[in-house]
Amino acid sequence: MAKMRLYKFWNENGDEKEKEALSLKKAVMSVQGDYKDKVIGVEYVSKKGKQISTSVNIPLGRKIRQALVIEQKRLAAKAAKEARDKSRYASN
Repeated sequence: MAKMRLYKFWNENGDEKEKEALSLKKAVMSVQGDYKDKVIGVEYVSKKGKQISTSVNIPLGRKIRQALVIEQKRLAAKAAKEARDKSRYASN
């Protein structure tokens, strides 16, 4: 039977959160909106009883990741267009 585990998350600023979930992925997906960092630390006790402390890259999950990629492309295209327009008007 699956067992709920307690996951402790923190960032470089020292903000800490605890989340109880069945898996690390589910716990990360539920708290990633609370952090603006790219990497957060996590600590938990594994199924075999080991104390594990590691870092996790966020955002995690297809919908969030794809939305982030699309937004970055849009901002890059906007910056390129503004640079083109600026150089066009500066030469006249």
